[in-house]
Amino acid sequence: MLKYKSRITVILQHVNHTFHIHRSYLIALSLLISLVFALSTANSAQPAPGQDARSFFKSIVGSWIGTCEQSTDGEKAENKYFQAVIKQIDGNTFQGEFEYYRLDTKTGSVVPVGQSSFLTTIKPDGTVQNKITGKGTVLVNYKPKDQKHDLSEVLTCIDGSSFQGKGTGTVSVSGMPLGLGKNGKVSDATSNWSLKNGVLSIDQNLKVGFKALFIKKSFKMTAHYTAKRGTNVASIIPKAQAAPTGAGSSK
Repeated sequence: MLKYKSRITVILQHVNHTFHIHRSYLIALSLLISLVFALSTANSAQPAPGQDARSFFKSIVGSWIGTCEQSTDGEKAENKYFQAVIKQIDGNTFQGEFEYYRLDTKTGSVVPVGQSSFLTTIKPDGTVQNKITGKGTVLVNYKPKDQKHDLSEVLTCIDGSSFQGKGTGTVSVSGMPLGLGKNGKVSDATSNWSLKNGVLSIDQNLKVGFKALFIKKSFKMTAHYTAKRGTNVASIIPKAQAAPTGAGSSK
């Protein structure tokens, strides 16, 4: 800043000598130029839009293994276990692939039960958009049903290590009477993403409505993901004997 002030002084002395500008105008001009330099310095110090999001998603790039706890209308389903690989595609795009498994209590082996993925895009204005797709099982009336989902959400930064999401989407559930589960609408989807003390947590809450003929049915679905860094999903499953092909290596 001192070098800027010395330059301003030299400029003003030259202008005064050349054009004989009144002293009050020189003072005003000096203040204006100083203000411009101050604003430029302040603007350059401001973080770029989306910087928190980039830092967060960069921090979760890599391989993870963890547990997924799910429930439908408060009825808890069997725990699932997952392996996730999160990659950075470019400066503003991140992608995650999840593979889900369960323990076969009869054989003690690990059985694949579904997949999901997310694609996160950080827009120039700092807006964070998340696209989540996948398939697996949900518990409906105490019975597991195959499901597919497609969700879109916008994430908002809470602090440097956590984000909240809100969005909508679709869910289809097979095996329901009268084809009731074909066109489920997600009217309210919320999520929480956080990374604290090396633990990645993702919470999802979905309000899903189904309609067929004159029948309407709605469910509240929740999922809580807790993960640590690793590649061998079998190592965190109780009494698991061995991982299936592809379950213990990153992609």
